[in-house]
Amino acid sequence: MYKKFLNLFPPFYQGFRIAPTEIPKWLKEAKEYDYSDIKEGIRLHLNESPYSPPNFIIQEVEKYLSQGNRYQHPDLTSRFKELAAEYNKVEPSNIFPTPGGDGALRAIFYNFLNPGDAVTYNFPSYSMYSVYSTVRGLKVNKVNLVENGDWWKEDIDKLLDFAKKSKLVVIDDPNNPTGSPMLKANKELIFTLAESINGFLVLDEAYYEFSGYTAASLVNEYPNVMIVRTLSKAFSLASYRIGYLIANKEVVDALTKTSTPFDVALPSLIAGITALENPSYARKIVNEITENREYLYSSLKKLGLKVYKSVTNFLFVKDNRDLLNPLMERKIAIRKPIDGFYRITVGTREQCEILVKALGEILESGNSKQR
Repeated sequence: MYKKFLNLFPPFYQGFRIAPTEIPKWLKEAKEYDYSDIKEGIRLHLNESPYSPPNFIIQEVEKYLSQGNRYQHPDLTSRFKELAAEYNKVEPSNIFPTPGGDGALRAIFYNFLNPGDAVTYNFPSYSMYSVYSTVRGLKVNKVNLVENGDWWKEDIDKLLDFAKKSKLVVIDDPNNPTGSPMLKANKELIFTLAESINGFLVLDEAYYEFSGYTAASLVNEYPNVMIVRTLSKAFSLASYRIGYLIANKEVVDALTKTSTPFDVALPSLIAGITALENPSYARKIVNEITENREYLYSSLKKLGLKVYKSVTNFLFVKDNRDLLNPLMERKIAIRKPIDGFYRITVGTREQCEILVKALGEILESGNSKQR
């Protein structure tokens, strides 16, 4: 039968393999998000919460697992929007639910930008900005952060200069990986930036619960300002993949057209609703991690390491020695976002103590080569 089918076509087509549509050059050359992981040990490399979700969330999710054959009812999405709006003192029409904070970023990069458009972000900053920029074929402007004693600060003049030439400016505030505050919800500065851009200003507030400041109330005053949030960190729901965008109603309405009512999975939606109905548990986690962070900060400084202060759930360390591999050998994972610097997630008190002990042994034994 197959041979009879081939005989219907001229010899030119016989044996001819149809090539796929050409993949854009920038997508072929793009680099995906990458990191080294461990199956067992202490995970201090992905800025996760070291604490499991509370049992009341797990129990509520379990109630809905048997309904996995059905799409979630729109009322659940509406309930999530109401709770997120109440939590941030905005309106439900300002909330766009997404699969984690990354889902919000992806929606922005894929729907509001075209190949060749200019995007501006800090360096260093959250690595997914670079990933989304390269896979979308964008022109990238990087603003180098300035080391300022125990902190890092924004180069405001350079930022404003690039903003005038950009379709999108995205700033993680607080910054990842330095842990430093950037704009700190400064209304005057945000207004100046928003007015300068021929597009959107995105403030990635993934660590809002730790920093305590937000620009959420400004999205209706400045329609091109958007706020990215996640329940991965303080709410201990990283693998549930639940987040949201806070934006002007017109922006939310536009993005809603690009999605389906089912993009956020049912277990994620239930976990998010239950978490936002009981946000006090996240505050307890934040308080405990903050205490652990201060312990880890002082302990690392006693080891002679250059450690920067932080308003997040991680610390940034400056050191040219190889600390990554000796720690991995001890089943402790930290992150090396750029050469000469390490980012260490704050774990439980016990995990912090184990890390400090291991680092002390590594530094004392000289089992850390200069890079």
